[in-house]
Amino acid sequence: MKYVVLLIAFSICKVSAAQHCPYDGSYLIAVKLVDKKGNMINTENINFYLQEVDNKLADSCTSAAGTIKKQLLTTSNYIKECNERWDRNGYNKKLIDRLTKAHVFLNNNRFVYINQGEHTCTLIGKSETVYTNYIYTKRKFVINYTVNKKEVSIKVPPAAIYSLCTNSKDLQNFKPIVIKLL
Repeated sequence: MKYVVLLIAFSICKVSAAQHCPYDGSYLIAVKLVDKKGNMINTENINFYLQEVDNKLADSCTSAAGTIKKQLLTTSNYIKECNERWDRNGYNKKLIDRLTKAHVFLNNNRFVYINQGEHTCTLIGKSETVYTNYIYTKRKFVINYTVNKKEVSIKVPPAAIYSLCTNSKDLQNFKPIVIKLL
């Protein structure tokens, strides 16, 4: 009987461990920079930023309070960030391998990572009970950059924010935000 209980406990632990995803709550936004003819170009002299918009309550978000602004990274810098962020148990190599197999690095050249708190603003609403009334609001973003002294903003559609969780099938249909530089 003792062995049966241990076997069941081991099986439950094994199943629980398999459900854990190190990238849960992690998201990727990618940009493909192209010229007038649609050919991918890589320019180092233009900075691209992910900027949160339309959130008057950003300072009240319980996680990642304040308006989000993050610089998009080149492929090599994004891979470096992956190596630093997930450098345990080979998670960094697994993620880079998944993104490589999905041709994310081949077809795009600017990337930004956001976490769950940066993706969804969690507010504490009024509650009539002892339970907290959480309000979850997806944050809205634009990509900002300046070219030829002209400031440009490109809306980030919600469908262009891809979950990195291994349980997600987002990478199978991965499409970047295409920015045509003149």
